[in-house]
Amino acid sequence: MANIQTALVSTDDAEERKKMDEYEESLKSLAETRARQRKLNLSVQYPEEDFYSTLDSKLKSCTGYIKKLKILTESQRDILDKDFQGLNLTRYVSEATQALAEAKLKLSDVPIALEVCTLFHRRYPDFASAMMESWRKVLPLHKGDIVSNPSKLRVDLRLLPEQIAMGLLPTKPSVQLLCSLLQVLLESDKEDRALMPLLTGFAKAYGFEFMGIHPKKLRMLVNEYPGTFDFSSVNLFSADFQNSMRNIFVKYYAGVTKQLESENQRLRDLEKAHRRLLDSRGDVPQEKVDKYEIHVAAFNKLKTAVLSLADYLDQEMPELAPKEEVDDNKTTIELLTVEFGDRAGLAPIWNDEDERDFYEILPDLKATMPSMAYKDSLKDVETSATASISEDALSILDAAIEADSAQLLLAGTATNLDEPSEPSSANLVSPSRPEETASDQTLIKRTAESGHVTRVTTAATPVKKSITQQKRPYIKNSKSKGLADLLDTVWEGDECDGEDEPAVLVDDEQDTSTSALLRQILDTFILGLSKVTSKEGADKMAIDFCTNLNRRHYRKKLVQALYNVPRTRADLLPLYSRIVAVLNPVMPDVGGDLCEALRRQFRWLVRRQDPLRLESKIRNVRFMAELTKFGIFSKAECLLCLKILLNNFKHHAVEMVCCLLESGGRFLYWSPDSHSRMKILLEELLRRKSLRLFDARMDSMIENAYFSCSTPETAASRTGQNMTIKIRTPMQMFIRKIFLDDLNRTDPSDVTCLTSLIRRLPWDDPEVFEYGLKYLSSAWRINYASISALANVLAGLANYQDDLAVRVVDNVLDDIRVQLELNNSKFNQRRLAMVRYLGEMYNYRIVDSSVIFNTLFSLILFGWIADVPTMLDPPSHLLRIRLVCALLNTCGEYFSHGTARRRLDSFLALFRRYFWMKRENVVWSDHCPFPMTIVHLVEDTMGKLRRDFSLLKNLEEAEAALKKINDKMLVIRI
Repeated sequence: MANIQTALVSTDDAEERKKMDEYEESLKSLAETRARQRKLNLSVQYPEEDFYSTLDSKLKSCTGYIKKLKILTESQRDILDKDFQGLNLTRYVSEATQALAEAKLKLSDVPIALEVCTLFHRRYPDFASAMMESWRKVLPLHKGDIVSNPSKLRVDLRLLPEQIAMGLLPTKPSVQLLCSLLQVLLESDKEDRALMPLLTGFAKAYGFEFMGIHPKKLRMLVNEYPGTFDFSSVNLFSADFQNSMRNIFVKYYAGVTKQLESENQRLRDLEKAHRRLLDSRGDVPQEKVDKYEIHVAAFNKLKTAVLSLADYLDQEMPELAPKEEVDDNKTTIELLTVEFGDRAGLAPIWNDEDERDFYEILPDLKATMPSMAYKDSLKDVETSATASISEDALSILDAAIEADSAQLLLAGTATNLDEPSEPSSANLVSPSRPEETASDQTLIKRTAESGHVTRVTTAATPVKKSITQQKRPYIKNSKSKGLADLLDTVWEGDECDGEDEPAVLVDDEQDTSTSALLRQILDTFILGLSKVTSKEGADKMAIDFCTNLNRRHYRKKLVQALYNVPRTRADLLPLYSRIVAVLNPVMPDVGGDLCEALRRQFRWLVRRQDPLRLESKIRNVRFMAELTKFGIFSKAECLLCLKILLNNFKHHAVEMVCCLLESGGRFLYWSPDSHSRMKILLEELLRRKSLRLFDARMDSMIENAYFSCSTPETAASRTGQNMTIKIRTPMQMFIRKIFLDDLNRTDPSDVTCLTSLIRRLPWDDPEVFEYGLKYLSSAWRINYASISALANVLAGLANYQDDLAVRVVDNVLDDIRVQLELNNSKFNQRRLAMVRYLGEMYNYRIVDSSVIFNTLFSLILFGWIADVPTMLDPPSHLLRIRLVCALLNTCGEYFSHGTARRRLDSFLALFRRYFWMKRENVVWSDHCPFPMTIVHLVEDTMGKLRRDFSLLKNLEEAEAALKKINDKMLVIRI
């Protein structure tokens, strides 16, 4: 056995060694070929003028050759070579290069294209410049350019680097052209990653030559089996250039990995959502399954591409969250278990055992009563009616939540879901439907004299119209007319000022077959309902009704009595609900009629927007919540009513929401089939609370209602991911007031009093010292015009707190340096403020001129390698020019004599060269011109500092002027 293992290991080593030898041999052959080609192309001896006169210069022959270049293929190699030897194409070089640049080649045609380019380069001296100009016209070199033909761009990314490596193009301009092309491609490919295969192909073909990177697998072999081959002999470019190119691709790879991780997390979230649907509904809709499969296919495609790119860039693949394994034996309720009193491990739906017994342990009338007592009440009852309504309500609620999420995503702000602001007049009633803010906003004006109703309608935005259209089909296709009317309250219905309050009416004239004794028993029973005080009494009333009064007409009278419970008797609602729950198995029409009456009343109360009737509104929602806990009123409809009230979150709707949550919110939150939706609605409650200004009473009601649904610990664990609550001491609040309020309102020329106040702070306290240092080092936190005042305050403190001034200067310089390394556009205002702050520090003699000049030189030199820009300062980024001008405008006027003047002259010459290197870069053209505001800014700054200092005309003049000043400075030093 040991011999077999040893033989296997030796075989693997031999194979790996063979791969390593093949890799070294390929690189060695490539190095020899590159050296031979570059030597011939860089030392070309062009023919004399007499040579061209012996060749064919006919128009037909030359244009025919150019046409062949546009359809260049490998099969034309001999014909093209033969025709080229006999033609004089001196006047057609630009046409030939344009044809080569625009030709739609295949990767297999690149060798013949390079051979043609070599023939042109060794005969016509202007080929290189013409080829460069043709590439500039064809390649996407400007931000915003659209890649219309990725297949052609793939070939261009192979042809251009080959021309550079073979010495067919001037090295410096061609390398800048390639860098600009790659930067544009990498920056534009941030969403769909359509260009990743092109960039991966470039990394695969030229990773070692242009970036000095071995593929990951081969790099491991190189380290494990070091050979005698010198890999540096293949490098055509400097190590600094290779590092710069490598950093560009590594930054792109970091963005790709973040997208891969986010897509992986999105898949995990979809899987969790599907598990919740399976637990609550039993199946997953087909459209959601199709959507998930599409995401899986896109994720696998992205993962494969990232894996290839990671190998060619020698990077590690990110660790992706694996798919969670779910035990089928576990139920959703087990995911919600907590330690809860004596019932550890059970979901805390109820507060205690007594409450659970009240709502869950009911007498079974079917087991105790003879079937003859209730068989008539079970006739003609649709057993699936409640399930149908619940399913319908659940679908519409999900559609409403998804529509609101889409509205937030499209509109970009959470306030779009809210109603218009409340009118100040008592005669102006705000609409209760969010659709009136999303489609036609209708205000109802009522005069005190006539009560006439006037409608004022305004047009809706396209975004909100789309949301309205998304909700409307679910309303019109509702299976339950009552449910559709309920939704109509918010989205489609009209005002109901002329309607009477819904009521349960019973025609006594229809009851002619009953005796006076039964009527007397019924009246006594109804009078006794208001005297029920315990669950035993409620059970006795239900049994008595089933035994003596089970008639259709009396059941309607019972519903009427239950519906007309006094507004002030909220204590009767749980007991009445228990009576209905006990009777529901044998008299389902009692519960159904009562729920229908409550739905109609809810619809009427919400639509009416009556400033009175608060007690009736509270009674309605509490009754629905109590019936929901007994399972009579469906959870889906209760959640839907809560959603309707949240959409109209003002006036009495706020108190209705609070009462509904206090009565049934805990039950809905901890029930497994409503937990996820209730969680979303509670988060919407917090969001809407933050968007409106309530008084202390309302704030307290909302918080109590929220915490009645979930414990504070549960709420903190959920909301802690999205917000951070900072608790500041009185001293910290005082320091914030000084720097963020008082300093911004103080005139910069009058900060003596403020400085005196800041000096009296207890700076010996380390906590105060660090907190004050934070605001003294954060110039971007205050107004730009107050930065001078902040530097004045620091100068006043520097005489008494030496360590404080030194720490502030260090923090400012570190911030400037860090922002140079990050180069994030969202910190542009911060960078301008900090540079201005540093200049004001020099004006108040906190720093000397050497600090200013070191900063100035770093602003224009950091991130450049051998006059080649990197991603730290791309050619299209002009912020550094603004930073330099801001610093010079702040303190440059004081460098007017001595050494400081000479150093400023030297810097201005270098800055002028930097400006022209930016302005003459290939990213700027007639299509995308250089901003004239930057030109005027630089001219004004230089004119303010040196009147005889001009921008000159081009980069060559700027370099010549810089050389002249440097020579002059060298003579002065000697």
